[in-house]
Amino acid sequence: MTTHLAVTGVCSAERRRYARLCVIAGRHRALRVVDLASDADPAHVHATVHGMPSLCVLDARHAVDDLRDEAPLRRAVPHGDGRADVGARARLAAQLIEAASAVVIVNWERMPTADLSILMALASHLAPTARIRLSRGVADDLSALGFGTTLPLRDAGDRAGWTRALNGEHDPFLTDRRVATMRYEQLRPFHPGRLVLALDLLDSGSCGLVVRSVGVCRLASRPDVPARWEQAGSAMWIDPIEAGHGLDDVGQDIALTGIDLNTAAVRHVLDAAVLDDAEFSAGPAAWRRLPDPLPEWNVAVGSEDPTAD
Repeated sequence: MTTHLAVTGVCSAERRRYARLCVIAGRHRALRVVDLASDADPAHVHATVHGMPSLCVLDARHAVDDLRDEAPLRRAVPHGDGRADVGARARLAAQLIEAASAVVIVNWERMPTADLSILMALASHLAPTARIRLSRGVADDLSALGFGTTLPLRDAGDRAGWTRALNGEHDPFLTDRRVATMRYEQLRPFHPGRLVLALDLLDSGSCGLVVRSVGVCRLASRPDVPARWEQAGSAMWIDPIEAGHGLDDVGQDIALTGIDLNTAAVRHVLDAAVLDDAEFSAGPAAWRRLPDPLPEWNVAVGSEDPTAD
Protein backbone atom coordinates (compact mmCIF):
# COMPACT_ATOMS: atom_id res chain seq x y z
CA MET A 1 0.00 0.00 0.00
CA THR A 2 1.39 3.39 -1.00
CA THR A 3 1.84 6.04 1.72
CA HIS A 4 1.48 9.67 0.69
CA LEU A 5 3.70 11.94 2.78
CA ALA A 6 3.65 15.75 2.78
CA VAL A 7 7.03 17.32 3.55
CA THR A 8 6.54 20.75 5.09
CA GLY A 9 8.51 23.56 6.73
CA VAL A 10 9.01 27.30 6.33
CA CYS A 11 12.75 26.98 5.65
CA SER A 12 12.39 26.50 1.90
CA ALA A 13 15.95 25.40 1.17
CA GLU A 14 16.03 22.68 3.82
CA ARG A 15 12.48 21.54 3.06
CA ARG A 16 13.21 21.18 -0.66
CA ARG A 17 16.47 19.33 -0.02
CA TYR A 18 14.81 16.96 2.43
CA ALA A 19 11.84 16.33 0.12
CA ARG A 20 14.16 15.60 -2.79
CA LEU A 21 16.05 13.01 -0.74
CA CYS A 22 12.73 11.56 0.45
CA VAL A 23 11.74 11.00 -3.18
CA ILE A 24 14.98 9.11 -3.79
CA ALA A 25 14.60 7.03 -0.62
CA GLY A 26 10.92 6.46 -1.37
CA ARG A 27 11.72 4.59 -4.56
CA HIS A 28 12.65 1.60 -2.45
CA ARG A 29 9.49 1.66 -0.37
CA ALA A 30 5.81 2.34 -0.90
CA LEU A 31 6.15 6.10 -0.40
CA ARG A 32 4.94 9.00 -2.53
CA VAL A 33 6.25 12.40 -1.45
CA VAL A 34 4.45 15.75 -1.76
CA ASP A 35 6.77 18.74 -1.35
CA LEU A 36 4.46 21.40 0.07
CA ALA A 37 5.71 24.87 -0.84
CA SER A 38 6.14 27.21 2.12
CA ASP A 39 4.07 29.98 0.50
CA ALA A 40 1.32 27.74 -0.91
CA ASP A 41 -2.31 28.79 -0.78
CA PRO A 42 -3.54 28.37 2.84
CA ALA A 43 -6.54 26.28 1.74
CA HIS A 44 -4.22 23.91 -0.11
CA VAL A 45 -1.90 23.68 2.90
CA HIS A 46 -4.80 22.92 5.21
CA ALA A 47 -6.28 20.27 2.93
CA THR A 48 -2.92 18.57 2.41
CA VAL A 49 -1.64 18.39 6.00
CA HIS A 50 -5.04 17.32 7.29
CA GLY A 51 -5.50 14.77 4.53
CA MET A 52 -2.26 12.82 4.77
CA PRO A 53 0.70 12.23 7.11
CA SER A 54 3.10 15.17 7.18
CA LEU A 55 6.74 15.50 8.13
CA CYS A 56 7.80 18.99 9.20
CA VAL A 57 11.47 19.88 8.66
CA LEU A 58 12.99 22.29 11.21
CA ASP A 59 16.37 23.90 10.71
CA ALA A 60 17.86 23.98 14.21
CA ARG A 61 19.92 27.06 13.41
CA HIS A 62 16.90 29.37 13.20
CA ALA A 63 13.74 27.38 14.04
CA VAL A 64 12.89 29.47 17.10
CA ASP A 65 13.46 32.66 15.10
CA ASP A 66 11.11 31.30 12.42
CA LEU A 67 8.41 30.97 15.10
CA ARG A 68 8.86 34.69 15.88
CA ASP A 69 9.34 35.99 12.32
CA GLU A 70 7.19 39.04 11.56
CA ALA A 71 7.58 38.66 7.79
CA PRO A 72 4.64 37.90 5.48
CA LEU A 73 4.76 34.83 3.26
CA ARG A 74 3.91 36.83 0.15
CA ARG A 75 3.40 40.52 -0.49
CA ALA A 76 1.34 40.36 -3.69
CA VAL A 77 -1.78 38.29 -2.95
CA PRO A 78 -5.54 38.54 -3.59
CA HIS A 79 -7.57 40.59 -1.14
CA GLY A 80 -8.13 38.72 2.10
CA ASP A 81 -5.26 36.28 1.56
CA GLY A 82 -3.60 35.86 4.95
CA ARG A 83 -0.18 35.22 3.41
CA ALA A 84 0.34 38.99 3.29
CA ASP A 85 -0.28 39.42 7.02
CA VAL A 86 2.48 40.63 9.29
CA GLY A 87 3.66 37.51 11.10
CA ALA A 88 2.22 35.10 8.51
CA ARG A 89 5.53 33.22 8.32
CA ALA A 90 5.62 32.67 12.08
CA ARG A 91 2.00 31.55 12.08
CA LEU A 92 2.64 29.02 9.31
CA ALA A 93 5.79 27.77 11.06
CA ALA A 94 3.69 26.99 14.15
CA GLN A 95 0.76 25.54 12.19
CA LEU A 96 2.97 23.14 10.23
CA ILE A 97 4.52 21.80 13.43
CA GLU A 98 1.08 21.50 15.05
CA ALA A 99 -0.28 19.49 12.12
CA ALA A 100 2.75 17.23 11.76
CA SER A 101 2.80 13.48 12.18
CA ALA A 102 6.56 13.79 12.67
CA VAL A 103 9.07 16.60 13.13
CA VAL A 104 12.64 16.17 11.90
CA ILE A 105 15.33 18.58 13.10
CA VAL A 106 18.25 19.14 10.72
CA ASN A 107 21.56 21.01 11.19
CA TRP A 108 21.50 20.29 14.90
CA GLU A 109 25.00 18.89 15.35
CA ARG A 110 26.70 22.15 16.42
CA MET A 111 23.80 23.48 18.45
CA PRO A 112 24.42 23.78 22.22
CA THR A 113 22.73 20.95 24.10
CA ALA A 114 20.65 23.31 26.24
CA ASP A 115 19.30 25.14 23.19
CA LEU A 116 18.58 21.87 21.40
CA SER A 117 16.65 20.61 24.42
CA ILE A 118 14.51 23.77 24.36
CA LEU A 119 13.80 23.41 20.63
CA MET A 120 12.82 19.75 20.92
CA ALA A 121 10.58 20.45 23.91
CA LEU A 122 9.00 23.42 22.13
CA ALA A 123 8.18 21.24 19.12
CA SER A 124 6.72 18.60 21.44
CA HIS A 125 4.58 21.18 23.24
CA LEU A 126 3.26 22.47 19.91
CA ALA A 127 2.65 18.94 18.60
CA PRO A 128 2.43 16.51 21.53
CA THR A 129 1.47 13.51 19.38
CA ALA A 130 4.19 14.02 16.74
CA ARG A 131 7.30 11.87 16.62
CA ILE A 132 10.28 14.19 16.97
CA ARG A 133 13.69 13.13 15.69
CA LEU A 134 17.15 14.58 15.28
CA SER A 135 17.88 13.77 11.66
CA ARG A 136 20.53 11.12 11.01
CA GLY A 137 19.96 10.95 7.28
CA VAL A 138 16.73 10.83 5.33
CA ALA A 139 16.68 7.07 4.76
CA ASP A 140 17.32 6.39 8.45
CA ASP A 141 14.69 8.96 9.45
CA LEU A 142 12.01 7.40 7.26
CA SER A 143 12.77 3.92 8.58
CA ALA A 144 12.79 5.04 12.21
CA LEU A 145 9.57 7.01 11.79
CA GLY A 146 7.84 4.21 9.91
CA PHE A 147 6.97 6.13 6.75
CA GLY A 148 6.53 3.79 3.85
CA THR A 149 5.76 0.94 6.25
CA THR A 150 3.25 1.47 9.06
CA LEU A 151 2.85 4.46 11.33
CA PRO A 152 -0.09 4.76 13.71
CA LEU A 153 -1.43 8.29 13.35
CA ARG A 154 -4.02 10.40 15.10
CA ASP A 155 -6.42 12.62 13.25
CA ALA A 156 -4.80 15.97 12.47
CA GLY A 157 -7.34 17.75 14.65
CA ASP A 158 -5.96 15.95 17.68
CA ARG A 159 -2.33 16.87 17.07
CA ALA A 160 -2.09 20.59 17.89
CA GLY A 161 -0.82 21.29 21.38
CA TRP A 162 -3.24 24.14 21.91
CA THR A 163 -6.21 21.90 21.05
CA ARG A 164 -5.05 19.28 23.50
CA ALA A 165 -4.39 21.93 26.18
CA LEU A 166 -7.92 23.31 25.86
CA ASN A 167 -9.25 19.74 26.10
CA GLY A 168 -7.20 19.07 29.23
CA GLU A 169 -5.09 16.48 27.38
CA HIS A 170 -1.76 18.26 26.87
CA ASP A 171 0.95 15.64 27.36
CA PRO A 172 4.18 16.44 25.46
CA PHE A 173 6.57 13.50 25.28
CA LEU A 174 9.67 15.75 25.34
CA THR A 175 10.02 18.36 28.07
CA ASP A 176 12.45 21.00 29.27
CA ARG A 177 12.10 22.99 32.47
CA ARG A 178 12.26 26.24 30.47
CA VAL A 179 9.37 25.34 28.14
CA ALA A 180 5.77 25.42 29.35
CA THR A 181 2.19 25.41 28.11
CA MET A 182 -0.53 27.00 30.23
CA ARG A 183 -4.28 27.40 29.92
CA TYR A 184 -5.93 30.72 30.71
CA GLU A 185 -9.64 30.71 31.52
CA GLN A 186 -11.74 33.71 32.49
CA LEU A 187 -15.50 34.25 32.23
CA ARG A 188 -15.39 38.04 32.08
CA PRO A 189 -14.83 39.72 28.69
CA PHE A 190 -11.76 41.78 27.91
CA HIS A 191 -11.79 45.55 28.05
CA PRO A 192 -10.48 46.25 24.51
CA GLY A 193 -8.22 49.14 25.51
CA ARG A 194 -6.62 47.30 28.40
CA LEU A 195 -6.26 44.18 26.25
CA VAL A 196 -4.05 46.12 23.84
CA LEU A 197 -1.86 47.18 26.77
CA ALA A 198 -1.76 43.59 28.02
CA LEU A 199 -0.69 42.29 24.60
CA ASP A 200 2.10 44.86 24.46
CA LEU A 201 3.25 43.81 27.93
CA LEU A 202 3.25 40.11 27.03
CA ASP A 203 5.14 40.87 23.82
CA SER A 204 7.78 42.80 25.77
CA GLY A 205 9.05 39.56 27.31
CA SER A 206 8.46 40.70 30.87
CA CYS A 207 6.54 37.47 31.56
CA GLY A 208 8.82 35.28 29.48
CA LEU A 209 8.72 34.57 25.76
CA VAL A 210 5.21 33.71 24.55
CA VAL A 211 5.90 31.81 21.33
CA ARG A 212 2.39 30.68 20.45
CA SER A 213 -1.13 31.09 21.80
CA VAL A 214 -4.49 30.05 20.38
CA GLY A 215 -7.99 29.89 21.78
CA VAL A 216 -11.30 31.68 22.16
CA CYS A 217 -11.76 35.17 23.56
CA ARG A 218 -14.53 37.71 23.98
CA LEU A 219 -14.33 41.50 23.76
CA ALA A 220 -16.67 43.53 25.94
CA SER A 221 -17.22 46.06 23.14
CA ARG A 222 -18.39 43.22 20.85
CA PRO A 223 -20.12 41.02 23.43
CA ASP A 224 -22.39 39.03 21.13
CA VAL A 225 -19.63 37.47 19.05
CA PRO A 226 -16.82 35.26 20.38
CA ALA A 227 -13.49 35.51 18.61
CA ARG A 228 -10.64 33.23 17.68
CA TRP A 229 -7.46 34.32 19.42
CA GLU A 230 -4.27 33.42 17.54
CA GLN A 231 -0.77 34.67 18.23
CA ALA A 232 2.58 33.72 16.75
CA GLY A 233 5.66 35.63 17.85
CA SER A 234 4.75 39.33 17.94
CA ALA A 235 1.82 38.95 15.53
CA MET A 236 -1.76 38.75 16.78
CA TRP A 237 -5.07 37.90 15.13
CA ILE A 238 -8.46 38.32 16.85
CA ASP A 239 -11.13 37.34 14.36
CA PRO A 240 -14.88 36.76 14.78
CA ILE A 241 -16.25 33.24 14.96
CA GLU A 242 -19.32 32.84 12.80
CA ALA A 243 -22.76 31.67 13.87
CA GLY A 244 -23.26 28.11 15.06
CA HIS A 245 -20.14 28.19 17.23
CA GLY A 246 -21.71 26.80 20.41
CA LEU A 247 -19.55 29.13 22.51
CA ASP A 248 -22.21 31.26 24.17
CA ASP A 249 -20.97 30.40 27.66
CA VAL A 250 -17.26 30.84 26.90
CA GLY A 251 -15.37 33.97 27.88
CA GLN A 252 -11.63 33.50 27.55
CA ASP A 253 -10.14 30.04 26.99
CA ILE A 254 -6.61 30.32 25.65
CA ALA A 255 -3.60 27.99 25.51
CA LEU A 256 -0.20 29.70 25.65
CA THR A 257 3.16 28.06 24.96
CA GLY A 258 6.49 29.73 25.58
CA ILE A 259 9.99 29.78 26.96
CA ASP A 260 10.74 30.89 30.54
CA LEU A 261 7.06 31.72 31.06
CA ASN A 262 6.08 33.17 34.41
CA THR A 263 2.60 31.68 34.34
CA ALA A 264 1.42 33.61 37.41
CA ALA A 265 2.53 36.87 35.80
CA VAL A 266 0.79 35.98 32.52
CA ARG A 267 -2.46 35.34 34.40
CA HIS A 268 -2.08 38.61 36.29
CA VAL A 269 -1.53 40.58 33.06
CA LEU A 270 -4.56 39.03 31.36
CA ASP A 271 -6.77 39.31 34.46
CA ALA A 272 -5.96 43.02 34.61
CA ALA A 273 -7.35 43.35 31.07
CA VAL A 274 -10.85 42.01 31.80
CA LEU A 275 -13.73 44.14 33.04
CA ASP A 276 -13.59 45.17 36.69
CA ASP A 277 -16.59 44.81 39.01
CA ALA A 278 -18.11 48.20 38.18
CA GLU A 279 -17.63 47.79 34.44
CA PHE A 280 -19.03 44.29 34.48
CA SER A 281 -22.10 45.37 36.47
CA ALA A 282 -22.83 48.14 33.95
CA GLY A 283 -23.92 45.52 31.41
CA PRO A 284 -23.52 44.97 27.66
CA ALA A 285 -25.09 48.27 26.62
CA ALA A 286 -22.32 50.14 28.45
CA TRP A 287 -19.65 47.72 27.25
CA ARG A 288 -20.45 48.51 23.62
CA ARG A 289 -19.55 52.16 24.27
CA LEU A 290 -16.04 51.37 25.51
CA PRO A 291 -13.20 52.82 23.42
CA ASP A 292 -12.08 50.03 21.09
CA PRO A 293 -8.67 50.45 19.38
CA LEU A 294 -8.71 46.97 17.86
CA PRO A 295 -9.22 46.53 14.10
CA GLU A 296 -12.81 46.40 12.92
CA TRP A 297 -14.30 43.10 11.88
CA ASN A 298 -15.35 43.07 8.26
CA VAL A 299 -16.86 39.58 8.33
CA ALA A 300 -20.63 39.39 8.62
CA VAL A 301 -21.53 37.41 11.73
CA GLY A 302 -24.64 36.82 13.74
CA SER A 303 -27.55 34.46 14.01
CA GLU A 304 -28.01 31.98 11.23
CA ASP A 305 -30.79 32.81 8.80
CA PRO A 306 -33.64 30.45 9.70
CA THR A 307 -34.89 30.63 6.12
CA ALA A 308 -31.59 29.43 4.67
CA ASP A 309 -31.36 25.95 3.21
